[in-house]
Order: sequence, then C-alpha cells, then structure tokens
Amino acid sequence: MNRLLIILFFLISLTSFGQTKYLKGDGIISVNLESFPTIELFKEINDTEPTQTIIVYDDKEIKSFNIENLESIRKEWFKPIHIHLDYFICYFQCSAIENDWYQIVVNEETNLKYWIKKSLDLEFIKWEKFICGVTAVRPIQADKNPIRQEPNVNSKLTNHQLIDCLTPVEVQGDWMRVKVEPAVCDKTFEMEGQEFVEGFIMWKHDNRLLINYWLLL
Repeated sequence: MNRLLIILFFLISLTSFGQTKYLKGDGIISVNLESFPTIELFKEINDTEPTQTIIVYDDKEIKSFNIENLESIRKEWFKPIHIHLDYFICYFQCSAIENDWYQIVVNEETNLKYWIKKSLDLEFIKWEKFICGVTAVRPIQADKNPIRQEPNVNSKLTNHQLIDCLTPVEVQGDWMRVKVEPAVCDKTFEMEGQEFVEGFIMWKHDNRLLINYWLLL
C-alpha cells in the first residue's frame, strides 16, 4: 500500500467516528462508561418519569462495554455526536445547562434533545478544551481557510500548506493555532532541515464548524 493510500485509509477510518457541522451549545458531555451508568432522559426538567433510558453494561460476549438494545435505539432515536464503545467514547453535544441539569442532543440528524441530571458519570467539556484534545484537524475548505501566520484573515499564509498534517495547539476565539505533526502523515518530507510549520486556521464561525477533526490515530 503506497503512502497516499495509507493516509486516505487513516483519514477514512477516523472519520467513521462522525462529527457535526454545527455547534449546538458550549460544550460536550462525556459519559464515563467504566462506571456502567444508567442515564435517564427527560423531555422536561419537571417530568417525574424519564422518556428514555440509556443503560450501559459489561457485555461478556464481546468483552466490551455495550448499551442495552443499542441497534434498536440507533434506528429509532440514538445518534450522538460520537459513539465508539471499544474506545470508551460516548459523547453528546450539550445544548444548555440549567442548575443541576444538562440538555443534550441525542440525535444529531433530527436535533432531538433530552435533559439529564448532573452526576459523577458525566463530564462537561467546553468546546475549546475538547477541540484542543483531538488528534488531528483539517480545514474543510482549505482554499477559504488556509494556514495563516497570525489569527487574522488578512495575515500572510505560511510557507507550507500541509493541511493533512495538523494537530491543534490552542484556541483563540474562532481561531486555532496548529502545528505540523509528522506522526499524523508523511508529507513532512517536503520540509527542509529542521523547519517546522506552525500557524493559524479558523475552527468555527457563527457556530458552524470549519474543520474536520479526528479523535484517534
């Protein structure tokens, strides 16, 4: 398999985790699967009975975490922003916070939302922190969102536009400082000597995500 095919296989594999086009709140809710939580979902905060329930259990057959009736609820209503139980990943967008409650998006396609009560099994992560913790990023439209020397649309471009090799460093408003990471792809052979590219791309604008991101290598 040549280098290009390896890179494409890598990117396709990681994109299988899926992601959203729009930010529907200020952050992400991460579920601690290791505690095998039961998460009750309420239409309204004042409801006395949950509308749906997510039950995480230890599936001895597959030797991994599993969710009760997962295939069935996936077809009906369960499409969170990221779900990959083998990698301890179960994330929801958090669209609102009110006192002891989170409102989460349980279906990214239909924008179905439920309220869940705060607990030790749930961690709220602001988008800025979450996006800086991913493995790799890439502008969706590189021609409109190239790597710039400064976080400004009028800034000069960096000498190398190695958009397939970027990892996040920090977020500054709508801008993200990125660096070229040789471990992400092998295009760094285009660089001379110890030259190391670092620059800025826009990661969002008006709650629209302007990058693709990948959670794992």
